[in-house]
Amino acid sequence: MKVFRLPTFFLVSVLLASVFVFSIERDEGIEGIPLPVYPVEVSTVGESGDLWFCVGPTGELDGITERKITLTSFSNTDTFGRVTIADDLGNDIEREILIESGQSFDIKPEQSLPGAKWAAVTIEIPSGEVLVKQDITGNGIDSEPCVTTTSDQWYLPWSSTLRPSSEASLLFYNPFQAPAVADLHFVGDVGRRETLDSQGVVIPSRSLVVFDITTRIPDSSVVSATVDVRVGQLVVARMQIAEDGIRKGLDFAYGSNRAAGRVFLNGYEQGSEGTEIISILNPNNELVEVEISFFGTGVQNLEPKKLELRALQRQVLELEAFESDNDTYGVEVKSFDGEPIAASFISWKGKSPDGESSDLGLTTQNGVDLAARNWKLLFESSSFESGYLSVFNPNSKTIASVEFSNQDFSLPSEVPGRIELDALESVSFPITDSSIKTLDIGSTSPILVGLVGLNSSGFYFENAVAVSKTSETPVP
Repeated sequence: MKVFRLPTFFLVSVLLASVFVFSIERDEGIEGIPLPVYPVEVSTVGESGDLWFCVGPTGELDGITERKITLTSFSNTDTFGRVTIADDLGNDIEREILIESGQSFDIKPEQSLPGAKWAAVTIEIPSGEVLVKQDITGNGIDSEPCVTTTSDQWYLPWSSTLRPSSEASLLFYNPFQAPAVADLHFVGDVGRRETLDSQGVVIPSRSLVVFDITTRIPDSSVVSATVDVRVGQLVVARMQIAEDGIRKGLDFAYGSNRAAGRVFLNGYEQGSEGTEIISILNPNNELVEVEISFFGTGVQNLEPKKLELRALQRQVLELEAFESDNDTYGVEVKSFDGEPIAASFISWKGKSPDGESSDLGLTTQNGVDLAARNWKLLFESSSFESGYLSVFNPNSKTIASVEFSNQDFSLPSEVPGRIELDALESVSFPITDSSIKTLDIGSTSPILVGLVGLNSSGFYFENAVAVSKTSETPVP
């Protein structure tokens, strides 16, 4: 890795960017109303730059073969940056890097901190125009962008510690110079739980702390978690390694940093060998009634489901077969009284009855209450061989005119140049061209974009990256 001496303005820019990271919402807007910030945003030319936060295991952890973080430039000029890597053993290092225009740069944390099983990485890009994602391979695959937001509140509606071989861990990363203090609250199969060491958890400055859920709340089919950060701000994620009879897989997911009265998910139909569930968490001190609605192309394909969630509890809804012309569909989870909730979509895939299925795997995604008008989707990944591009219009009254483009290559033959989505309409397109690098998506109204990636090791769901200052709350 080449090392460069960076000019003073770089360090000043980093300090300014760090200040902005503490705020979940931008201090710009109409008549003093802050603009919402999607959890993963990338800056373009002339903006303030980005801080990316990547946490996860290393290849030293059982069940993990490799973790790779890829930085991909879409800038017309070379980009300088700084990388800080901290592990679960209390070590940290810093390096300065150069990403050539239009090229990619890989980071493997275990090469910098040998012996560590977990590592957190901060990537400072003062000029923006760089996408950052990580791939995890082992007993399955996972691929998704790193996040650009810290928060004092995190929600993780689903994990599992069900025996004999489900393992779940919470990861807390504090990238700042002052220590943080957090309270952890869990809901297992027998109700709300607080372990003796889950209150007042201290996360030292520039460090990663790993909390093993499996040993503290064992043999629970579903464990939900809420993290309240009393002092400071954190990045919080969950790592899941699971095996259930004919099904196995790994999944890594960053928590939701916002609960809301209306959250959105992308569903993925697995067929007869798959299982899809939605886990909904009520973080409020009173009962909440929720409605779950499903949207495909043209019409609503399933009847809405209604649930009641007691105070500080969660419910799990197992989905029936979804009959649609698409492999993906949109999901809306809303509370009738507007009380904030959090939700996760979970998809399992097992072996077919003849044992020939190769789509074994597990993927989860946490719901969001925001959408965006402009997106970037990075296909460049060793985990991607084929998949489905998913586009969902979560606005209940507005048609979305959506345009697809690619600055490096022509569009895949399966993807049209332009489509129109009716209100609450979802559509997906198969992607079989693994040579595509990036895809730009623009829309006249805020939409959600994601990718279901497939290869011989399994599958994953990856959200696209929102372009800075285009995030909005969908019209109810």
